[in-house]
Amino acid sequence: MRVRSAALATEPPAEGFAERGFDHARAFQNRVAEWAHDDDAKPVAVLRAPTGAGKTATFYEVIEENDLSLVVYPTNALLDQQLQRFRKWDGISAEPLNSDTLDGHGDGRVEDLLQLTDRFEGHDVVVTNPDILQAIIQDQYQGSTKPMQFFDRFDAVVYDEFHFYDDLAASGLLLQTHVMNDRRGTNVLLASATPNESFVEFVKHELSLPVRDITAEYVSDGDQFRRSVTVDRHDTRVIDEEREAVAERLRELVDDASDLSEPQVALVFNSVAASNDFHAYLAEEFPDVFEYAAKDNGFDTNDPDANLKSQGFFVLNTTSKGEVGLDYDIRTLFMETPPTPSAFLQRFGRAGREHEAVIHVFGLGDMAWPDVMCYPDFVTSIHEALGTHRSQDEAISTLRSLVGMRAAYAIHSRMAEDEWFGPELFADFESVSEYGKWRAFFRTVDSTLESAGEFGSPVMQNSATRKILAFAQHCFGAFESLRGRSLPVDIKYPRGDRHALTSYDLLTTLRYYDIEAIEPDGTLVVDRRGSTQPVAITARFPGYENRPRDYSGSNSEIKQMFSRWIYPEIEEAGLAETEVDEGVLRQFFSDLALPKAVIPIEVRYGQYVAYVDQAGITSVDVEHRQI
Repeated sequence: MRVRSAALATEPPAEGFAERGFDHARAFQNRVAEWAHDDDAKPVAVLRAPTGAGKTATFYEVIEENDLSLVVYPTNALLDQQLQRFRKWDGISAEPLNSDTLDGHGDGRVEDLLQLTDRFEGHDVVVTNPDILQAIIQDQYQGSTKPMQFFDRFDAVVYDEFHFYDDLAASGLLLQTHVMNDRRGTNVLLASATPNESFVEFVKHELSLPVRDITAEYVSDGDQFRRSVTVDRHDTRVIDEEREAVAERLRELVDDASDLSEPQVALVFNSVAASNDFHAYLAEEFPDVFEYAAKDNGFDTNDPDANLKSQGFFVLNTTSKGEVGLDYDIRTLFMETPPTPSAFLQRFGRAGREHEAVIHVFGLGDMAWPDVMCYPDFVTSIHEALGTHRSQDEAISTLRSLVGMRAAYAIHSRMAEDEWFGPELFADFESVSEYGKWRAFFRTVDSTLESAGEFGSPVMQNSATRKILAFAQHCFGAFESLRGRSLPVDIKYPRGDRHALTSYDLLTTLRYYDIEAIEPDGTLVVDRRGSTQPVAITARFPGYENRPRDYSGSNSEIKQMFSRWIYPEIEEAGLAETEVDEGVLRQFFSDLALPKAVIPIEVRYGQYVAYVDQAGITSVDVEHRQI
């Protein structure tokens, strides 16, 4: 079938677009410019504009109109790409804020953080990721109140691609928005091609912030932003099931290309393992294609030799990481169907931006599509096919809990510090919905565990009650970061052309790779597992040190394992004798995605065992088991 080209409504330029001599502006761009220039504007604007429509151009208006702006991107790769774009704009001084730009530790790191965001430094915009902002809120800089001065510095903040975050991470962005607006009245622009509408409703009704809704308008005779594309729907579920045919097509495209130094072909996989496998397959079976292929799927983030900036390539191999920021002229796209409509449309939108394109879709299933569709109807059909069964009320309820948990933990984690942090920090968080409930929950769990085993305590040291509460207390640590927890280890794996050194999560790696050896510095040398059968992996967790759990399955299977395990443990615990509310404990585990909230103290896999030190910065030591 064919999806026709699409165009957006245009108008004479307004505000900064007119001042800079634009012949015209897209209507939504004018609306953002008007919002940015209006002193009485609503504090939050939500921009809904499709991929390639020109959202980034509107950020100029926000930056130019404010003394100091903050622009937040979900990945460092996108941060770097957009930073270079900002630096090309006339009159704009842009600086990055990431782990590489902060030196030292403790007070020195805090000083670097605050100096970079000092408006007297002359920057117009600071470009960063949300993880750094969350680390400040959750007291990861160990500076009590001083790092929080960061949120006093900015007149405006832009969250781009805010659809990209799951519930746990989205709750962090919502808390950041609350703090910045509450402290300084900071204006907030939320931009996405496929917004999370539950997120938007939360801002309106839970944070009580008035919102200006700005949506790009499709028209038949406007400014074209998408070319027509041909959609080839494959019956197979994944690219791997047709990998030879796909590789042969790549060879044809390489042979026909006049310029192989610019990416025109992309493959988007649903998993890092599948992406890595295909890259290795090309290296072994199609070296003439592999020569012009590059891989950027997140697995090689810490590989010093994997740098897309330093190489020309024609074929890009990626995953969900490539759903945002692929500003290439993709003319042929092979994509596996992701679980959500927003992710699908982000992938789909990477092709057909400048030239007509062919998009091969795997795993979508039967769709009653006509031979030709307009783009807005196509978007609607994808939402109908892949839309979630969770209601908006359920989604907002989960966000309400998670934002409340984060706000409560921001105070709770600071209570053990010697330095008094004063009422201004309480003011940042106390007004958040459910703050009081979760603050009481954290406090009660801690106090109950502290007195366990003492005379008069209803909780014995080896009781079911102490075990479930110790496990819950361990899960509190999920709020120390934006996206949850993992076990990063150094890995050397067969990339196709070489053995590459990278850092990746141990448990995810063990699902797909076998450990072949351990180098003297602790680096794991791994090889792709030949069998598709799951390998036996067991994990032990705080509170249940003597009860290993099967950790062999997929993410969904691990979630089911936790559900089958946790709720019977709560039943057995007999919490009625304590001050811990059983209903709140159940909600805590229900709303918190446990695979992202826990890290095991020990992992066993075949002849290897990994010991996890959770004191301070988590470290992993993998050894041969003594059998």
